[in-house]
Amino acid sequence: MHTYRSYILLLVLSFFSPKKDSGDQYVHNDSVSPVSSERSDSDYCRVNNNTFQSGESLTYKIYYNINFIWIGAGTVTFKIDRQGNQYLAEAIGKTYGGYDWIFKVRDTFQSVLDATTLLPLKSTRIVNEGSYTKYDQVTYMRNSRMAESIMGKTKQTAEAQIIPIDQCVHDILSTMYAFRNTPLSSLQDQSRYELDMLLDRKKYPITLTYKGKENKTKIKGLGDYDTYLFEPKLIAGNIFKEDSGMKIWVSRDQNKVPLMIESPISVGKIKAILIEYKNLRFETSGY
Repeated sequence: MHTYRSYILLLVLSFFSPKKDSGDQYVHNDSVSPVSSERSDSDYCRVNNNTFQSGESLTYKIYYNINFIWIGAGTVTFKIDRQGNQYLAEAIGKTYGGYDWIFKVRDTFQSVLDATTLLPLKSTRIVNEGSYTKYDQVTYMRNSRMAESIMGKTKQTAEAQIIPIDQCVHDILSTMYAFRNTPLSSLQDQSRYELDMLLDRKKYPITLTYKGKENKTKIKGLGDYDTYLFEPKLIAGNIFKEDSGMKIWVSRDQNKVPLMIESPISVGKIKAILIEYKNLRFETSGY
């Protein structure tokens, strides 16, 4: 079972995906090294990259609010690099050293993405949170619409299971990069994106609602910026309520970078704020 600290990564990762049909499934995948690519010729699967470039790095500071006090507990860093016809994407979440004595987190997500479609080919998730550990590696076999998940408490004890998937399925990490390449110019307020995401071999429905543009959004530690606002309907359970009131503010420029994410959780509030970036493809809107 995930503690609320496990959402250090999921908070930032799980809300970003292009529009799909209701029958689609999403499988969580990660990987450490390039793999052979099974190409899909379907335009439906294709996502053209117009927002990020190889070498981009984004770092977010994670805050918890308990009893009206905001505590900076850790960071999440996203990196993506191109190698041939693939991207190697990685997200690493960790608590600060001074917070480790309370609850130590060292989480790693890695994905190999097809550079043409931004679809995941293989993935690995390594979770270390206090005494809780998990290893999950998923390899996509898209031509047969299957995936192999090797999952357990550790890599040594993990067991394999075959999972049916949709041909155009994204994993939890690739969705952020695919989302950033979804055209927003024609969207109207209240436009909704619905998807199913497979996490720990279970399918969860997630709905993302586009709420329109906001002028001069106040971002803690950054200032006031023009943004796009999204509100996701999250995985209901021990951490988030079904209507959690989560909000995501995305930069209103060509980079489409999430600047701030905020949500109530079962024990207070949690917030992720961009604190550092490198090698963005375009000029920023001032952040």
